Amino acid sequence: MRSWLTAVVLVVCSVSSWANHIIGGDISVARRSTSSNDFTITLTLIYDANLRSTEDNAFVSVFRKSDNSRIEDLTLSRVEKQELPYTNVRCVGSPSDAKNTLIRYTVNARFSAAAYNAAGGFYLAWEECCRNGSLLNIQTPSRVGLVFYAELPPLATVNSSPVFKAPEIKYICAGKDVEADFSATDTDTDKDELTYSIVTPFIGSTDGGGTFPTKAQSGPYKRATWATGFDSTKAISGKTPLKIDPKTGKITVNASQLGSFAFAVRCEEYRNGTKIGEVRREFVFQVVDCISTPPSAVFVNVKSATSGVVPSIQSNGHVSALTMCGIDSAVLKPDDEDPQWAYEWQRDGKTIEGNTSASLAVKQAGVYTLLKRFAQSCSAEEVVINTTTVSLKSTPSVKITSSRPLPFCDSDSTNLSIETAAGSTVAWKYNGQAVGSNASTLYYVKQAGTYQVTATDGVSQCQAKDSVIVKLIAGPPAPISISGPPIFCANDSVKLATPNVKTYEYVWYQDRVPIFSVITNELYPQKSGKYSVAVVDTATRCATRSLVLEIVVKPSPKVALDSIAPLCTTALQAITLRGTPAGGVFSGNGVTGNRFVSQNLAAGSYPITYTYTNPEGCSGKATRLARLSPPPRVDGTDRWIMVKGDSIELRMLPPLNSTVSWFPSIGLSNPAVARPYASPDRTTTYTLTVSTPEGCVSEKKITVLVIDLNIPNGFTPNDDGSNDTWEIGGIADYPNCTIEVLNRWGNVVFSSKGYTSPWDGRWNGELVPVGMYYYQIYLREVEHKFTGSLSVIR
Repeated sequence: MRSWLTAVVLVVCSVSSWANHIIGGDISVARRSTSSNDFTITLTLIYDANLRSTEDNAFVSVFRKSDNSRIEDLTLSRVEKQELPYTNVRCVGSPSDAKNTLIRYTVNARFSAAAYNAAGGFYLAWEECCRNGSLLNIQTPSRVGLVFYAELPPLATVNSSPVFKAPEIKYICAGKDVEADFSATDTDTDKDELTYSIVTPFIGSTDGGGTFPTKAQSGPYKRATWATGFDSTKAISGKTPLKIDPKTGKITVNASQLGSFAFAVRCEEYRNGTKIGEVRREFVFQVVDCISTPPSAVFVNVKSATSGVVPSIQSNGHVSALTMCGIDSAVLKPDDEDPQWAYEWQRDGKTIEGNTSASLAVKQAGVYTLLKRFAQSCSAEEVVINTTTVSLKSTPSVKITSSRPLPFCDSDSTNLSIETAAGSTVAWKYNGQAVGSNASTLYYVKQAGTYQVTATDGVSQCQAKDSVIVKLIAGPPAPISISGPPIFCANDSVKLATPNVKTYEYVWYQDRVPIFSVITNELYPQKSGKYSVAVVDTATRCATRSLVLEIVVKPSPKVALDSIAPLCTTALQAITLRGTPAGGVFSGNGVTGNRFVSQNLAAGSYPITYTYTNPEGCSGKATRLARLSPPPRVDGTDRWIMVKGDSIELRMLPPLNSTVSWFPSIGLSNPAVARPYASPDRTTTYTLTVSTPEGCVSEKKITVLVIDLNIPNGFTPNDDGSNDTWEIGGIADYPNCTIEVLNRWGNVVFSSKGYTSPWDGRWNGELVPVGMYYYQIYLREVEHKFTGSLSVIR
């Protein structure tokens, strides 16, 4: 039992010893993706110089804000250990603790929506005991703990906590104005508003040295009790008590009491006017009595200067003044450059921004002040100064201007000009060589290169120079080609062309007049003239004009050929061809001299061309078609069969626009139509004559076979001696005929080859029922079939 108690005491003492070296820290929570609930939790602890070792793990607990119930405990691993030296260690001479140590612990965790979406959100806490007993502004500091705290909204509100910047580790010099940056960064892109305040630190679950929990207990957390004379508005007392800018997070203080002082900075996050979270950073400042020794005197020397600079040097080597022309320059430097010193240059009382070195290049008039202080400064008063006055002699102002924007196209030119005061002299150079012009304008500059001008003031002899680099933009290539001879007849053509490029535009010219109707890279000239093309680069708008091609277009004759009447292949025909102007030549299949002869030519269209050449050698042509038509074709059956006394339509198909005639006309409804009705009383052969507009004629023989046959449509087989059989008149002329009678179900009730015995109305020896029957009579002698119906009546 005694041994166990000893171990407990050792553990408690070890933890307490470990905690009382913590001088600051905070918790931050970063969402790893806006589309997930994965977070990185970071615990930052800052220890004083007496730290010997740290734990490998730390424990952060998460609680529901609405009822302070524990959601889960997170184990964080140590990932970083970094030394933080004091930025102004010189101020305390030989301090025993010149540096501090920053330790970071992290863990990646996934927060479940079910547990982390309660109204009011959640908070994270880390507790440890106990604080350093040397703190002056908190009662019984060695018996109360620390709580680092951060809170976030429900997961439905996508957010990460603000992250404090790395702390500034510095001593607070008593009686001196001191500033430190305690601002935080909103790592999200939602542009939330951050506000800052100094608040009373949390002390957590430990009070009066009681048992301290292994992991953080739930809130609400107790707050420290301020020592007499201290509160959150003056956590460090003095001429200017410790305060913070609520917008920037900048802390200022002018302390009057030496010692160690703890405080907490709260950063609250607002979105659209509503608070959604906060983080807290605790920290301890040490107020010390800083050393205050002024730096040694500083003198200004000239490090380098152009030839026109005239310095005024005092006996101690200080350059008190410089006189120079506007074109001159000088570099000023302190006489005692050393890393222990920090330098600042001012001109006319204003700090020269951007100058980070001890030296300063000067070109402007003014009073230049050099301020020298310790690099590790302890107060604003630790500074010595000296001044140098820079004066400029009257110097002309020179600025080259171009009449055309630079760079310009190589087909153009520009004028370079300057403005000078009366009495000034001017000298121009091109690529370092004098151009022999002393005028203020250099005209018609067309060459690329560097143009420099020097203007000299007539009184001060100060010079001013300016230069400009002229660059030319090469125009696009503009070759021009012709597809044939430049002299041609009007009915011929040639093509003028330049290569086609998608980024180019084209303007064609005839006798220097643009041809607006053509915008492509090709032109087919129709008139005599001098032709060229301008090729324009659409990116630079630079143009190049091609060489000029002279085109001569000779007139061509107007030639005509009379039309040719249509011909027929059925007979030899010849027609005379007529063309104008007279004296030309006819050509084509079937042409002989000035005649077209149809002999040996098949039906079809034959082009006939008349060519005439005028005295200038230009020819003209005219073409007509000679059409040879074949005899008309007549489609239709040439054998028709009908029963005597009936009529039949003779359906013939002659060519369109043809005329027809039938012979003989006996028995025809109209002998002048292609489809007359025929009703001859005996077999007759007709001749159909068809004539086309071309004069072609065809004949066709059509025979109408008249059958003298009488087929009754009913009979009465009742053995009364009258109409008892189906008698077919004239059937005896067709002894090879076949006859069938079918009932309404398609059954054959009578059949016969030849018809020597007429049907008596019986089937299988029995009279058929009264009703409608159907017959088929096939006359083999004429290959013709008759069909119809008959009625059996009793």
